[in-house]
Amino acid sequence: MAKSVSRRAALAASLLLCTLPARRGSAAGGFDSASAGTTTTQFLEVVSGARGAALGEAYSALADDAFALDWNPAGLINIKTNSMVFMHAPYLADTFVDYFGYAETAGDVGSWGVSLKYMDFGNLRQTDTSGMDTGAFTPYDMAVNVGFACYITGFNSDPEERFVLGATGKFVRSKILTADNTVSADIGVLMPYFFDNRFRIGLSAQNIMGTLRYDKEDSPLPLTLRLGTVTKLTEKVNITADIAAARGNLPYLAMGGEVKIPLYAEMDMFLRAGFNTRAIADLGGMRNVSMGAGVRYTDYWIDYAFSPFGDLGSVHRISASLTF
Repeated sequence: MAKSVSRRAALAASLLLCTLPARRGSAAGGFDSASAGTTTTQFLEVVSGARGAALGEAYSALADDAFALDWNPAGLINIKTNSMVFMHAPYLADTFVDYFGYAETAGDVGSWGVSLKYMDFGNLRQTDTSGMDTGAFTPYDMAVNVGFACYITGFNSDPEERFVLGATGKFVRSKILTADNTVSADIGVLMPYFFDNRFRIGLSAQNIMGTLRYDKEDSPLPLTLRLGTVTKLTEKVNITADIAAARGNLPYLAMGGEVKIPLYAEMDMFLRAGFNTRAIADLGGMRNVSMGAGVRYTDYWIDYAFSPFGDLGSVHRISASLTF
């Protein structure tokens, strides 16, 4: 038991160290493996919502509820009334990620929303230079987002034929032994539907500014660029694909599929699966695939996603949403 606890603590400390930038000649870093460790607050790259996670993290063109604030703020335009979402994800090494979001339509003006994302790294032990235990500390990361989406073309056209612009302002706080804060922003675009409303393209840029200071160095947030598509093969089948590039790592491809199974008038079931190529060579064991399911009953949704991380373990996400 002691070895198991020690191993979990070591892994949690390793995850925490991922938030600390490496000392490199270029603080900004690039979109390649040589720039690993040049950004901070990696929790911003931990995806929110079981539906998007089950689709292999290919969700930026399909997001249609308050989780859009964490994927592509332009997706808020898909909210027709009000959307409230929750997620709890026990993450690796006894850490966890929680997410809460609320969004609503503003009529012809567009839609807006707010969200809170929080990652807790648990209690870790602190030692001095001689190895003596000096107590525990409880690091965490959090981000508060406020976003909106609006149509920017074709105001006399059907909604499916218009371009959509979305933007998010965010407050980010990170605490290890001491805390620091910064502000950042996301921007997203949804293009009109093509091919008889069956195909759509979305683009987003996340964490486009902001730095945090650890000790004596300023470190940037992980700028992430996404190009996503959704293909509605039928009314019951969606195929999604994202090409994503995050500062400090190589670009990667993500793809997913979703099948809707009507059970009766007020209830549907969804089966989902996906994969991505992010860090595909860095881990052993089962990894880079995901799967999940969901149930809709009237205006209530419950979704689940399973994401294996090879030798590090697995992540189970459960999210719930309500439209009203």
